[in-house]
Amino acid sequence: MRRTTLSLFISLVLVAATLTHAQAATTTTVSFVAHQDDDLLFMNPDIASDVQAGYNVWVVYLTAGEVHTRDPLSYANQRIEGERAAYARTANVANNWTYEEMWFNGHPVATNRLDGTNVRLVFTFIHGASGGCDDGGDPQGDLYKMLHDGPYVARPIDGRPAYTRATFVGMLHSILDRAKPDYIRSGSSIGHRDRPNPDHVDHVAAAILTAEADLDGARRTWIRRDEYTGYNSRAFPENVSGYWRDRKIEIWDQYWPHDPEVARLSHDYAFSRQIRPEGRIFWPGTPWVPPGDFAVAGC
Repeated sequence: MRRTTLSLFISLVLVAATLTHAQAATTTTVSFVAHQDDDLLFMNPDIASDVQAGYNVWVVYLTAGEVHTRDPLSYANQRIEGERAAYARTANVANNWTYEEMWFNGHPVATNRLDGTNVRLVFTFIHGASGGCDDGGDPQGDLYKMLHDGPYVARPIDGRPAYTRATFVGMLHSILDRAKPDYIRSGSSIGHRDRPNPDHVDHVAAAILTAEADLDGARRTWIRRDEYTGYNSRAFPENVSGYWRDRKIEIWDQYWPHDPEVARLSHDYAFSRQIRPEGRIFWPGTPWVPPGDFAVAGC
């Protein structure tokens, strides 16, 4: 009798574990960020928690994250290597990835899948904003230009086919249609209003384009979208501590040695903060009205 009872107990535990694993594997999240490192600094530990839970995790980088003072593609690839190392540590597996070109809305897009996990990173290689007019930079970047100039054509720095605003948004929408996430994340679409630390132009433009991609035929929010504060998170009280703060730093320590533009403590304020502003969760069916005051001077 004892043996039968024990066998039944073990069977129930195994069934429960199987159901828990299956439930985790069917939960999908997609996080949209402008640059390689925005996810690690401003959306962790939420993304790390998804990975640890075994969710299907997609992270989409809406620009190449290059700077005007370095070779664009070489630097973008360095940052990609940093992200790979960071997510391998997040998942506690070897840093082994499989490259997969996927097609979204007729566009070939570079993706990397972390072997043995449900983690996929998606890279658009769109030209990002960097520097100012007086130093040979581009203070607007292609995301902003697509938003404000309808006919503008954005050409990915890796040579893939060009985008207009409509085809870029269509590509992002196609990612959502393929991934079928339970919810998505973006930066703040009103981050340019933040004080005392207005957000980067790419952060805001990426959030607005993500929101546009997350619309149904009636131009209402299709999938729940949570917005996260970027640079201005330093103005908020600390809200990440203990295990998750340690994990956030541990993951960041895998990234930053690959990125010569940052140091370990470049954004140390972010280690103990993750800010989702009140009122910036957009539920399905919510009308979307983009901000009308997002303006950045060009050259």
